[in-house]
Amino acid sequence: MMMSNVVKTYLDDRGIDYQLSAHHRTATSRQSASAAHIKPHQLAKAVLMKQGGKYLMVVVPADSQVDTHSVDREMDGHYEVAPMNQAESLFRDCKPGAIPPLGNAYGMETLVDDSFDTHTDVFFEAGDHEHLVHVDGISFHGLLSDCRHGHYSTRPAGV
Repeated sequence: MMMSNVVKTYLDDRGIDYQLSAHHRTATSRQSASAAHIKPHQLAKAVLMKQGGKYLMVVVPADSQVDTHSVDREMDGHYEVAPMNQAESLFRDCKPGAIPPLGNAYGMETLVDDSFDTHTDVFFEAGDHEHLVHVDGISFHGLLSDCRHGHYSTRPAGV
């Protein structure tokens, strides 16, 4: 597949310069960062959360977890990580577990962790488990400028 059609169209329509890079098949964002020889904090991962029938995407670094308390405060409700099989119907052009962190491209409300504000380079899943999209930090910020930004991540002990 290489790249999600939705993501390709979204990037192209906005005139975003990007590079697509291949790596061996991986199962997690941290593994993708390692396979691509980049630092895990440079890889933006999408975490799908749910409250009742309402979905929300939270974008955090690959070496972090979603701080659910921060999300709940921001959204004034209680959200839980959605089961991976529920993502399949929302992101039909992506492989399960390889969702690009561009919820707005899919019409989904998105929260973006502030840790990306200072990055000069950001990478993210292209929609499969073998390719990453690379954009400069300014372009990444521009792609998600209409999303809510805040502190939504926490780093697990020992990372």
